[in-house]
Amino acid sequence: MVEMTEREKFLFDLQGFLVVHNFLNSDELTCVNDAVDACIHLQHEDGNSNTAGSKSLVGTHKRGMFTGMLNWPKPHCQPFRELIVHPKAIPYLNTMHGRGWRLDHAPFILTSDYGTEGLVIHGSTARHFDGSQYYTYRNGQMRCGMVVLQYQLADIEEGDGGLCVIPGSHKSNYSCPQEIRKWEEDRGVVYNVPAKAGDMVIFNEATLHGTLPWTRKDRHRRSLLIRYSPKYLHFAGGYYDVTFPKWADELTDAQRSVLEPPYIYHRPLIEDDGETVVKPRREG
Repeated sequence: MVEMTEREKFLFDLQGFLVVHNFLNSDELTCVNDAVDACIHLQHEDGNSNTAGSKSLVGTHKRGMFTGMLNWPKPHCQPFRELIVHPKAIPYLNTMHGRGWRLDHAPFILTSDYGTEGLVIHGSTARHFDGSQYYTYRNGQMRCGMVVLQYQLADIEEGDGGLCVIPGSHKSNYSCPQEIRKWEEDRGVVYNVPAKAGDMVIFNEATLHGTLPWTRKDRHRRSLLIRYSPKYLHFAGGYYDVTFPKWADELTDAQRSVLEPPYIYHRPLIEDDGETVVKPRREG
């Protein structure tokens, strides 16, 4: 099992985000994009879009969005079900959350084309402790609240728009001024993260992040976001119950385990192979 490298740990600790190149192989990338193309009629407007009145983030229309992919008609749901427990993601989640983690929000896809507006920069930072979005380092280990695994399904170059972050802000001790959050001043601290199709961008929810307006006319943004939290907490309201919905019965044991609600004792734990699940005895 490949572990998170010392280079990757350093960069994530320093920046609050990390780009993992070529995470998806060509077959995986094709399967996901083919599924989206087959269900293109299910795209809808992002109801959570918010520019906070910024003159710099405005556009002609809101972001597009896909939801409910885990329950799309077969075979289109299958690539997304496989991604919620991808063996290559396990070492990153184990390093950031410790052994045992769970799916937080349901996965969703964000899309942008020319003129799509941005999203105000947001995040917790370290100005006060937030029990669901935080970053800490103790005794040689990092620990995070919710983290986002953003799979890029199309190429993005710096300046195109889409995901942006303020590197290092997950450890900032001061609140971010509104004019920076609105991308109206000090734009140099905001980084539009470039990535190729198949790359994965991991970022801490405490890291200040948002979306820049889409400026490219010759290609679109297509980003799949899957979010995880430690086994004992939850960020978003409402979590999956493995006895409902009925389609959970179609999942593997490992896939079902990440739909469990927050708890610690006797929790199913996924082994490094991404398939084997064990339920440890209660300690203490």
